[in-house]
Amino acid sequence: MKCLKAFILFALACVAGSCTAYRYYAIESPTATFQKYRTFAWLPAVDTTGNYSDIADEKIKDEVSAQLERRNLKLEVARPDLLVRYAIQVNDKVRVYNRPVYVYGPRAIYHGVPRNRYGRYFYFRYPADFIVYVGDEIERVPYREGTLVIDLIERKSRRVIWRGYGVGDIDDPERALTDIPRVVEGIMAKLPLIPTADFHKRLVSQR
Repeated sequence: MKCLKAFILFALACVAGSCTAYRYYAIESPTATFQKYRTFAWLPAVDTTGNYSDIADEKIKDEVSAQLERRNLKLEVARPDLLVRYAIQVNDKVRVYNRPVYVYGPRAIYHGVPRNRYGRYFYFRYPADFIVYVGDEIERVPYREGTLVIDLIERKSRRVIWRGYGVGDIDDPERALTDIPRVVEGIMAKLPLIPTADFHKRLVSQR
């Protein structure tokens, strides 16, 4: 377990360490209306099963949740409008993160931290197989060591409607955990929803 945790921290450092540059990308479904969504919950991480650090998992989920809450979305696990998941590439092999269908079984193991710092439960519970579809409009991400991918899934249609990801080069692995919020913020800045504070500032500047 210690080796696994060290391994994922090293991978996170590729994105979150003192990199020469961060690169952020996003693609969205042309049919999605982001302003109509009000609530979200989490699905287990993809392609990182067994290779995760609880500290890193908590930081990613806390920061993504905070970024969504700044955009007036509320954590609600019963019947959320959106489902969120992430993936981290933890080795040097290039993989394409775009299976046509992902199936979450009802007895799937929920890896990582189940509750946020306030005791709220992160995960959406599904009584039967929950199928997630990745449409052709969502970009296939060829990702290697040092890539963090975040998906937003519309619960009713079960389709990925937005995918954001950040890429960085290895420089300082020891800063990986500290810099996770900065990297997540860079990815979420690509989301077509303006944070509440920024929205008010924009209104003031336009007067």
